[in-house]
Amino acid sequence: HGWDDNGVFNFEGGCYAKVIDLDKDSEPDIYNAIKRDALLENVTLDKDGKIDFADRSVTENTRVSYPINHINNIVKPVSSAPAAKNVIFLSADAFGVLPPVSILTPEQTKYYFLSGFTAKLAGTERGITEPTPTFSACFGQAFLELHPTKYAEELVKKMEKSGAKAYLVNTGWNGTGKRISIKDTRGIIDAILNGDVNKVPTKTIPYFNFEVPTELPGVDTGILDPRDTYADAAEWDKKAKDLAERFIKNFAKYEGNDAGKALVSAGPQL
Repeated sequence: HGWDDNGVFNFEGGCYAKVIDLDKDSEPDIYNAIKRDALLENVTLDKDGKIDFADRSVTENTRVSYPINHINNIVKPVSSAPAAKNVIFLSADAFGVLPPVSILTPEQTKYYFLSGFTAKLAGTERGITEPTPTFSACFGQAFLELHPTKYAEELVKKMEKSGAKAYLVNTGWNGTGKRISIKDTRGIIDAILNGDVNKVPTKTIPYFNFEVPTELPGVDTGILDPRDTYADAAEWDKKAKDLAERFIKNFAKYEGNDAGKALVSAGPQL
């Protein structure tokens, strides 16, 4: 996506989605987008010509490419809109540490945008067989031409101009050992878009100083504080310190200029 003086817009005219274990009930938009003009990769068919989405015999990385018009409720005729009011960083935390949603300050927005933390998921790259934590500046390091701090500064400038707020949404795992459900993630996104996330009580999560809601409509309250998902909160504490150290180590490469140095205090503190 891009964001210029006129608003936000898409660079691409389609989607490229994983389809391993695709289920009509949990991901209906992707499931229903698989029709004429969609292109499937690495999937197998049974004797009746039906796709077996659970089959991993070729690779975990089964995919579908489809035109954006295969999705309902898209912006027409051009994929563009006014300046954003909400900026959402999606992160798949394989450590089970991050809250499912955190409300970010402008400084935290820069820090976590620069960090670009997520997990490489099984099958997305050769040799990746389980979720592996990774940092990619601005969530797209390979495509950056300028120093990453420049993009962080520009993002926050545009957010300040439009009055946008930023949120870090964790779609990964928690102390249950299971991935946060799509239902709860959708509820969180809805709460961000309709403003409910800013109308509920909040608390601060240690080490990362994240402000997190203690309740949200349609979301399991028991997952909002990741410590509550562990049988022993000390286990979260141990993993949180480990992840915090990884953030600090990764961010050291940005401390060579004043813009980067100024953001150290917005990151994890041990």
